[in-house]
Amino acid sequence: MTDTLEPMVAEPAAEQPVPAAPVWYRRRGVQTAGGVGLALVVAQVVLRGTTVFPANWYMTLGDRMRDFRSWIQRNRNSNFVIAHVLRPIGDAVLWLYEHVLDVLLDLPWFWLPLAFAVVIARSGKYVNAVAAAVALALIELAGFHQIGMETMSLMLICVGLCIIIGTPLGILAGLSPRAERILRPILDALQSLPTTLYLLFGLLLFGIRQTPAAVATIAFGVPPMIRIVAAGIRDVPPASVEAGRIFGSSRWQLLWKVQFPQATRSFLTAVNQTVMMCLSMVVIGALIGAGGLGGELLQTLKLRSPGRGVVVGVAIFGIAFAFDRLGRSLIGARAVASRVRSRDYWLGAAAVLLVAYFVGRGIDHGQVPWTFARDVANPIDDLVKWIRDEFGRNLSSFSDWVTINLVLRLRNFLQVTVAWPVLIGAVTAAAWYLRGKLFAVFTFGGLVLIGLMGMWQPALLTLSQIVIAVVVGACIALPVGVFIGRRPRLEAVVEPFLDIMQTLPSFVYAIPFVMLFTVGFVPAMLSTMVFAIPAGVRLAALAVKGVQPEALEASTTFGATNRQRLWGVQIPLAMRGLVLAVNQLIMMSISMAIIAGMVGENGLGYKSVEGLTKPDVGVAVEAGLSLLVMAIVLDRLMEGLANRFDAAGQAPAR
Repeated sequence: MTDTLEPMVAEPAAEQPVPAAPVWYRRRGVQTAGGVGLALVVAQVVLRGTTVFPANWYMTLGDRMRDFRSWIQRNRNSNFVIAHVLRPIGDAVLWLYEHVLDVLLDLPWFWLPLAFAVVIARSGKYVNAVAAAVALALIELAGFHQIGMETMSLMLICVGLCIIIGTPLGILAGLSPRAERILRPILDALQSLPTTLYLLFGLLLFGIRQTPAAVATIAFGVPPMIRIVAAGIRDVPPASVEAGRIFGSSRWQLLWKVQFPQATRSFLTAVNQTVMMCLSMVVIGALIGAGGLGGELLQTLKLRSPGRGVVVGVAIFGIAFAFDRLGRSLIGARAVASRVRSRDYWLGAAAVLLVAYFVGRGIDHGQVPWTFARDVANPIDDLVKWIRDEFGRNLSSFSDWVTINLVLRLRNFLQVTVAWPVLIGAVTAAAWYLRGKLFAVFTFGGLVLIGLMGMWQPALLTLSQIVIAVVVGACIALPVGVFIGRRPRLEAVVEPFLDIMQTLPSFVYAIPFVMLFTVGFVPAMLSTMVFAIPAGVRLAALAVKGVQPEALEASTTFGATNRQRLWGVQIPLAMRGLVLAVNQLIMMSISMAIIAGMVGENGLGYKSVEGLTKPDVGVAVEAGLSLLVMAIVLDRLMEGLANRFDAAGQAPAR
């Protein structure tokens, strides 16, 4: 009898038990947060009433800066660097300014608008050409020929030098990673400094008037030029570079015949951005005697003439708008009719401009025949006076209510209720959670530095105003941005108004609110809000438009309504972009701190302006460094919060 062999069947492996997810209160992150929170509560109980840094802890940074200023004044003629390096640079800048100004003043009033129109029309954008010409003519029609040309001259000098300095450095940074690593921290520092520090060091080294304003403006405008040109060079397709090498191009030929031509659009974008940066600084340069339209604007604030302020604002807008349209036309240029060759067009344009110059000089010496300054200013003055007479009590009550119940209450909570070590600890803990240990160390050191410089109380007052302005601004900007981001036609209608609001220098926004409320916290916050909202609207709209179409199609397939698609798909997926929009609101609000200080904000902005105008170098540097620390900390915290959302943007990353 034979035995039957049964096939051997492997026994199934025992299933490994899946470990259960820990209870929420046993998670490491929750326990860490609870421990930190408990420590802060205990510290608050123990340290309650610790509202200010001890006076004997204060640093002597301000005294050292005053000593530095005295040293410069004593050695202005004997020190080699000051006498033989900086002074010739200042003299050269002043010589350029005066000669360009002489040329501009010699032109007929309509020649410059015509020149802008001719250049823009070459791109085929005829509406922009006419609009830019009209905007630039507003300077002359407002009766600001002299001071308008002063601002224009300073603008042309600063933009030209920014291009000369920034283009080669940008190309170098784009071609050499090592050069980019060296330049990056320098550019970061330059773009983070408050504007008053630029003016302060220009004032120390070059005195007053146009030269320090020009040097400060160049230092302020060069970083975006370098960054954008470098990005354009790096973005050239590698295939194009390889093709050039295959055909035996040298490095010089590769740069000027392959890389730079393909980076031309980035170069023109950099020029346009630099123009806007320089214009914002040229206006603020009036604080150190630069004159021009900025000086006239300061004068209107002193005289409390709202009509005159509006007219000056219109003239400044004319310059900003004309340069903006010129830059945009060059960036997105399309050729005019092919039958008109480029050479023929420019020869014809030169002939037209030459004839216009001689004709204009022969007609009343090129002077504008009529101005609208009084016709516009007087009715506005009367209107503002009527508003004050009729609603002055209501406006005053509103201003007092906002100041007492919002600004001062929040300031008192941060300064009196919460002990300063607890506040520093809480912000440091947030920095550790959102950005890591190194940034937490920087945050702790930066906040302690603010206190040691004696700027803790002004910093909390500035922070209170920024928080209120950002919260109210976000409540307006985010819904509006989401609304227009889902409606392309409406966005096309709103876009020109956003362009105009972002083209105006920040100083202009303060004028109407100062005239209605006088100086104080309310005009400072309202002007900050209005200045920051356009950027928030744009970024919120961009975040909503950036949601993947596949996600929207899937929600539609499953029968989601418009409201469900908005709140269940678009808002969650756009959350990272919305957080970045709030971050931009914060940065714009901080950039307005100097202007807010000029119209009654008694925080760091006021300290900066006070130190610049007295001048008190120590106070200006301490306030400027405090603003710098505040800007870096808030910016990195918001970026860290945005990065907590994953690529889909739906949920915080663990």
